[in-house]
Amino acid sequence: MPNRSPLISIVVPIYNTEQYLDRCIESIVSQSHKNIEIILVNDGSIDSSGAICDEWAEKDHRIKVIHKNNEGVTIARKTGVEEATGEWICFVDSDDILPENAIQILSSQIRDDVDMVHGTIKTIGHKDFRYKHFGEKNTIQYSKVLLKDYVYWGPTARLVKRSLFDDFIFDMPKTITEGEDIIMNFRLAQKVRLVILLPDIVYFYVWRMGSAVSNNRFLNKKYRRVFFKSFNESVSFEYRKYLQGAIVYFLIVKYWKIVKDMIKKVLPFWSENHYEP
Repeated sequence: MPNRSPLISIVVPIYNTEQYLDRCIESIVSQSHKNIEIILVNDGSIDSSGAICDEWAEKDHRIKVIHKNNEGVTIARKTGVEEATGEWICFVDSDDILPENAIQILSSQIRDDVDMVHGTIKTIGHKDFRYKHFGEKNTIQYSKVLLKDYVYWGPTARLVKRSLFDDFIFDMPKTITEGEDIIMNFRLAQKVRLVILLPDIVYFYVWRMGSAVSNNRFLNKKYRRVFFKSFNESVSFEYRKYLQGAIVYFLIVKYWKIVKDMIKKVLPFWSENHYEP
């Protein structure tokens, strides 16, 4: 029978999000599932984010604040997991929002044989991510739908059993600051026994306008080399033969996205400076 009242540790890595932070924390403390601890990891913010965290901690005893030097989101998440006491971990980005019943929906699916419960994300301000698979998945099945981008690559909108996290989950070069989510999640995917994929919306991803192409780290050859080396090291020898097709698919899609971003970056210059004689 599902355990409907477990302690859930909600880890929020924070870096310079003062404009969005109150809204994010408010959505977490207002959860209908009350048995939560909230770990706010202030990753060296230079705005008022740290002060906002401290103010919230004074108002709600379930909140713990960690102030640390800036080391990036991967180390911030690791720090939060290490401080967590709940059996289950939920990551929330500090500029996003949880629906009021998000943790209740996810935790209602917890069983002894389940290591992850994965909900659906609603995007605010941009097109929605299209989910294609629901139901129960074993390690191989979940790894495949993850690599094929049938479920969200990010670490949010899910509960993950805390016992799955070890040093290897977070062990990647600090220079990887884009695409680190898929590496972490792919490593987790190969450790789960069973994942439940739900159609229920449990997370609001707030899309913000930015220069995604010009800031795309993958346009840098050295960055690509480091990322793909770390990704390749993530493939378990035990499962490599079962995941070869999905891995090839992932690499093709990833490289095609890089090529398209390169074209987008070059085309404006080409249009301005090239003409037919």
